[in-house]
Amino acid sequence: MFGDDTCAEVEAAIVEASGRYSLQSDSSLVVAGSSSAALQVEIPERRSNSVSALSADSQGLPTTTIIGSTIQLGLSSTEEFFTNDAIFVDKSAAIIDVMSPESGKVVAGVYPRRTGKSTFLQLLFCFLDIDGGMERVQRETMFQQLALSERHPEFFVSNFAKYPVLILDLKQRDIDAFINKVDSVANICDVDDTHLEGNSYLKKGILVGVFDIRGLDLGSGLNNIEYYLAHTGYAGPQMAPNPFQHAFGFTVQDVWALIGNYAEAQRSHRTGTTPSDISRFKRHLLADSIKHFDGYRIGQVHRIFIPYTILSFLRQVQAFESLADIDYSTYSFWVDTGSMSVVETIRSDDLQNLRRYCDYLLASFLRQSEHRRYVGPRAELMSSDDIADGAVEAIGLQEQSQFPSDIGDDTCEELAKTCMFLSGDSFRDMLNMGRAPLQARTVMRLLYQAGYMAPVGKMCVGIPNPEVYRALEQFYTRIAAQHNINTHLLESTYVTMGIHDGELGQFAQSFHKCLIATPGFVEGTLELAYRNFLSAYLHPITRSGYYVQPEATTGNGSADITVFPALDYLRSDDRQPLYYIFELKRYKGSTTTKNEERMSVANRRKVAKYVFEQALGSQTQIYDRYLPTIVEKAGTCKYIYVVGMSFWVNRFCMIVTKRENVKLADGSISWPVVDYEGGINIDGTVTYEQIGDNLGNAEVGIVRQKVVNGNIVVLTI
Repeated sequence: MFGDDTCAEVEAAIVEASGRYSLQSDSSLVVAGSSSAALQVEIPERRSNSVSALSADSQGLPTTTIIGSTIQLGLSSTEEFFTNDAIFVDKSAAIIDVMSPESGKVVAGVYPRRTGKSTFLQLLFCFLDIDGGMERVQRETMFQQLALSERHPEFFVSNFAKYPVLILDLKQRDIDAFINKVDSVANICDVDDTHLEGNSYLKKGILVGVFDIRGLDLGSGLNNIEYYLAHTGYAGPQMAPNPFQHAFGFTVQDVWALIGNYAEAQRSHRTGTTPSDISRFKRHLLADSIKHFDGYRIGQVHRIFIPYTILSFLRQVQAFESLADIDYSTYSFWVDTGSMSVVETIRSDDLQNLRRYCDYLLASFLRQSEHRRYVGPRAELMSSDDIADGAVEAIGLQEQSQFPSDIGDDTCEELAKTCMFLSGDSFRDMLNMGRAPLQARTVMRLLYQAGYMAPVGKMCVGIPNPEVYRALEQFYTRIAAQHNINTHLLESTYVTMGIHDGELGQFAQSFHKCLIATPGFVEGTLELAYRNFLSAYLHPITRSGYYVQPEATTGNGSADITVFPALDYLRSDDRQPLYYIFELKRYKGSTTTKNEERMSVANRRKVAKYVFEQALGSQTQIYDRYLPTIVEKAGTCKYIYVVGMSFWVNRFCMIVTKRENVKLADGSISWPVVDYEGGINIDGTVTYEQIGDNLGNAEVGIVRQKVVNGNIVVLTI
């Protein structure tokens, strides 16, 4: 491309302007998957040394370097950042990975919008191009401040300002200028071949954009490109190294450095501000940024933040006097820069699949966000008095904790495959976008690539953060309203959980599925960990008019978890408000380190009897300490469920007693025990012998349940 024997190689990134649709109002990122591109032509006497394999920086998080002092949004040109003293987070160390021949001759980085793709490509252009848009001395002085020259001096010297570079940015509609530059380089080098595929003069092509366009038959020249998506390089879906994993987005270290700059510059001068005040302010900002803006990843790098979101947030925070003034629920920085309207036309015969996907995503996110209140980096940050830079680095390298799904492995895997892997049906569907309704799978794939979903586990995708959760919930509501179907999601989740309708047997099955799939529970696990896990599992019902309250003050003490309806709970003929009180215990008997002995019939029989007695003890504790207060609070509820649970590793025993709200002749309320299955006044006592000691014939991990004297008893050991 663009060369003969005197113009030996081309270092390039070029796009076909074939995209017709956009997911944002400025139409800067197109469905063709290419928003920007740069093309380099190498002059023989200035040929670079071959680039080594992915640099050592790929194994961890590079140290953050920040240039500039003012937050200015909308910039992408490297020259603009430096001449305007705008804050610029250095990503130059990633250039050596992107330029590596091992990444491919022509590579495409396909990542969500606003992740800094154009900014990185402009940086690459400024580094490689002979002209670079700036004086050479000025550029060299600028790059001496960046990590590339410091960490890879030989590569820097060999490649700085050595190539003619052609760059196309479709957001700026500079196609004519690009073509003119292509022609001028072609004339200089006397080149006739201007194709990416099979071009002997092409050394490197780099494209960046939002959508993967392979298979669209819009031009075979784009079908042999090495594509790198967000999940490329993440253990599981695709193990190949991801050369872009340090090029886009902000890491947790970047956010920490930006918060540090902001706190020192904006708050240290305030009267009465102490170093401990600044430290606390920084810690809370980082913890809350992780909660509200985190959730993306690129390859092996976890906790990727959208640069536009973080910079917009910090610019707004400058006006606040205290942390209490910050209302995260009102922020939609990233969502507001785009529109989902182009994918809101769905085939009517596929609406149930769309509902199933959205139900899964929303329920999973609700549990995940609640789970991370107790487990993971934000919980660790909020429990510490101070944060060292080393701790922030460790947080950045720590994998996200995951809460397993009970909704169905099929939905989880199906959605992950839809988002992560190519599908001929989806591509053919995309060709008709704007002319015919879309399949639900096509919509999910487009939303994933646009950034409304992200990789959250091996073969698993999820909603990245609360801002996107709200957008997806509204997205489904709009579509449901158009088709006159139920606009309320999570109904299938409530059915699966059972808790919404008093189906405690179903609850045990569903909860057991999540618990058994979660690593980390051992014989010494504390009750607190089980309480936090159960609280996260129950969290989706907070969207249906219930409160889930851990450590609720109830009478003489604090019950582990209470679930009760809000004052504005909407009754219906087929659904009455219910009240639950959970008291939890854990196995404290003898332990063994050998798994074979632990899971033997003899040991399981011993453990089963132990945890059964503990579950009964939990119920006794509820009656002794909490029942009078519960009865008072549950006055409008149809039933009270008294739930005693005891845990052993990731298994449990659960005993449930059901009490009914009965209005007596004198107008008072009585709460007699009723049969779980029938509604007859019964004794309610139960012994271990009554449930049947059949462990020898039971498969390990099977949920066994039995109604004994009106109580439902569940044993999973």
